[in-house]
Amino acid sequence: MINLDITDRSRLAEDEYFRRHDAENLQRAREAERAARERAALTEALGAPDPDACRQLHACGLRTSTIALVEWLPAVEVAWLNGTDEAERHALRVHFSSDDRVSAEGMVLLDRWLTLRPPDTLFAAGRRALRTRLLTLGADEREALLARVLALCEATGRASGGCFGLGALSPDERSHIAVIQTDLERPF
Repeated sequence: MINLDITDRSRLAEDEYFRRHDAENLQRAREAERAARERAALTEALGAPDPDACRQLHACGLRTSTIALVEWLPAVEVAWLNGTDEAERHALRVHFSSDDRVSAEGMVLLDRWLTLRPPDTLFAAGRRALRTRLLTLGADEREALLARVLALCEATGRASGGCFGLGALSPDERSHIAVIQTDLERPF
């Protein structure tokens, strides 16, 4: 009788282990499927055929509801050239809040990127996605988008006061903005 009781408890414990293991596997599969759907939606919304760029953007928090931030990534990059300061963070927040595509999730993500420096891979992925988007636009739209992105970069650089606090771009900022422009204008 005691043997039977130990066997039953052992079997129950084993069944519980496998039930828990199956539930964890199912949860992981659902999460992977949800992430794949989010990446596909992001890829479609960006019009970016570069799956690596979309995967990196997704991994850093970008979703379809925050897609407008792709245009803001170069300005965030300029803000972090010499370590972002309060003036740059404030300027970016003010400019972003006036964008008609702003979302609460986008503001939270921008704040995160302004508080903790994003990885360089995010900036590179953002540029690839922007370049792809620029290539799909007509000449007028392409010029307008590029001008808007570069103006955001310059406004961010000017917010910190430049070299002597006079609202000018520092040589590093000017040089980096030129690199961003060249990168965005070059074909794949």
